Amino acid sequence: MAMAVIAVATVTACSGGSEAPASPSAGGGELEDLIAAAQAEGELTFYGDANETSLQKWTQGFTEEYGISVNILRLPGSELNQRFAQEMSAGQFQADVFSIADRVSMQAAVDQGWIAEYEPENGSLYPAEQLVAGYFYPVQNGYFQTVAYNPTLLSADEIELIREDPIKAAGDPVFEGRVGVNMPQSSQQAAAFYYRYAEGDASDEYGWEALEAIADNKPLFYSSATLVQNLIAGEYAVAVALTDSLAAPQALQGAPLEFVYPKDTTGGYFATGVVEDAPHPNAARLFMEWATTPDANALYTEITQTVPANSDVTDDRELLSFDWYAEPDVANVWFDFIDDADFLDASSADGDFLSRWSEVFGYSG
Repeated sequence: MAMAVIAVATVTACSGGSEAPASPSAGGGELEDLIAAAQAEGELTFYGDANETSLQKWTQGFTEEYGISVNILRLPGSELNQRFAQEMSAGQFQADVFSIADRVSMQAAVDQGWIAEYEPENGSLYPAEQLVAGYFYPVQNGYFQTVAYNPTLLSADEIELIREDPIKAAGDPVFEGRVGVNMPQSSQQAAAFYYRYAEGDASDEYGWEALEAIADNKPLFYSSATLVQNLIAGEYAVAVALTDSLAAPQALQGAPLEFVYPKDTTGGYFATGVVEDAPHPNAARLFMEWATTPDANALYTEITQTVPANSDVTDDRELLSFDWYAEPDVANVWFDFIDDADFLDASSADGDFLSRWSEVFGYSG
């Protein structure tokens, strides 16, 4: 993989963190200097809330390119952010790269001074509205909420019902006892997904009544990773609010799983940046250089079968050849929940949305 020589400054590790330059070009060094310094460090630690298997496969590309090992700590978003915040507040610097789907948490980390200022050469190839230049970039592709189903457990008429309107279908009595749901408490995007139907811009067509109908079908509750596993195992036939980045690789491997994007769905990106006072500051910066290249994003696209984020990557996913697959209407995907004051207030600890959802669904987790 070729990278152009860029102006970067290597940083020197010291007790309690790193002495980072004010800007990537402060030292006037070249990429070769950064590579040498990163290889001398030999490893880095990546904190992320994306699928662990996908992260391992993707970061292996960096290891193969530079011989630098990547240690992955994968936790659900809320747990990951809590751990990261506690460590940084206590001056216990463990992470080198921080990546999280929750943009509010990432922006808060920037505001706290926990994300180092660094601008990789290819950062401008990513969606401008999903990054904060010089701090974090959506190097892992956009992902969207779906309604998935196990076609081996459904009739042709039932599949057609789901594909016509997956939200209303999940509340159809024909699926009573056959539905699994991802809870809104599991991620900000899942919360936004349900909020959009209950109280957001799709509430005129759906409203709380649509969610109450799904609840009447006595669903089982799981986070995304377990939701997809149990759908494939046949514990239920329909899974609500399952991310495509988890579902698509399974479908590609021949699992009995298909999915459809509701017309009023939500989407997001994994915001990724270098950690201030990282134990391996040069390896972290080199990772961001690698991660923002078209080749690295093409690799992530191949692994996850999600829509590429890098504008120089051609979308030639194998998933596009599947006769049941229909691309999302990206123009109608809600990305801006991360800045929507009404949603953020409603889904906060002081808001009433999550508690009402739990009451409607009988969820006590």
